[in-house]
Amino acid sequence: MRIEHLVFRGFRNFEDLDLSPAPGINLVWGDNGQGKTNLLEGIYLLAQLKSFRPARQEHLIARGAGAASLAVRIRVSDVQHRLEMNLTPGERRLRADGQQLTATAEFLGRLRVILFAPEETTVVRGAPSGRRAMLDRGIFLADSGYLRRAREYRRCLLQRNSLLRSGQVSAKVLEPWTVRLAESGAELRRRRNHYLERLRPLLQQCYLEISGGRERVDIRLPTRGGDDVEALLNELHRQRDREFSLGQTLAGPHRDDVAFQLDGRPLRQYGSQGQQRSFVLAFKCAQLLDFQQTKGFLPVLLLDDINSELDGHRREAFFAFLLANSGQVFLTSTDADTCRIEDRQLTRYYMHAGSLAADHDRGKNS
Repeated sequence: MRIEHLVFRGFRNFEDLDLSPAPGINLVWGDNGQGKTNLLEGIYLLAQLKSFRPARQEHLIARGAGAASLAVRIRVSDVQHRLEMNLTPGERRLRADGQQLTATAEFLGRLRVILFAPEETTVVRGAPSGRRAMLDRGIFLADSGYLRRAREYRRCLLQRNSLLRSGQVSAKVLEPWTVRLAESGAELRRRRNHYLERLRPLLQQCYLEISGGRERVDIRLPTRGGDDVEALLNELHRQRDREFSLGQTLAGPHRDDVAFQLDGRPLRQYGSQGQQRSFVLAFKCAQLLDFQQTKGFLPVLLLDDINSELDGHRREAFFAFLLANSGQVFLTSTDADTCRIEDRQLTRYYMHAGSLAADHDRGKNS
């Protein structure tokens, strides 16, 4: 997959951005606060319909502008598609190949991207919800049907919690929702485990390459009830008295935690910041390889401020991985020479105050 053309108007600090990026590695450099991350955010928004940063919709519109528009032309093999998003305060309109869309599901999954941003390294030590979300985004990238399954589970969970909070529901009335939740939840766990079975060896290989073979990592999804419907149903029944007391569902995929391990020990407790960053980056690289193996083409890779996230050795190893395994890449940095890559494999752009220009005047990488 390749982005052939991008046009942003009135988005963040872009008055009028028009870019035809290179098919390989695109390095966008410049001082902090000039719009580098905004560029990645716009691409991500066209792929996921939400930002990777906390932002209300009106905050995405440039100051003084009444609306924002984002458009992208993508190519997959020999097929082109055009996606458009128009934002006004309180409203979002979507178009695909000239057709107005009313359902977000018709838009999602057309542009496939993998993002690595500094904020994502906090998931290692953060709450379980962050690790679940990172795993689920990876699954959705390779399996667009997973989103529908996750939404089904979410609707059932919300209804069951509403009944529990009412304080007036009997176990008999709750039981049909318990069965539906167990069936839906077991399916989510099966899909998560199936994905991890594919991802695990790729993650381990990617981490070895980035770390120089000094450490070994693993990723697991430990669950008390496994991914069997009956086991999850039994777990829900065991928790029923506490659920009535607390007014919430206490078992299921929404409470699972993804275990990140380093040399057999919890990464969150025993890993350094560099090791934790390397793990998340290796996870993203493994996603990329898994997608290529399952779909037959590479997604677009977005890398924000990679220079601050890795030391010199790991950075060099990572760029070697990129050259060997990636397709189109958008990389931001404050340093024009952050990539020790030959100029024929790298296209550089300079970002200043929301204006992007091809950087032809820089000296060659050493």
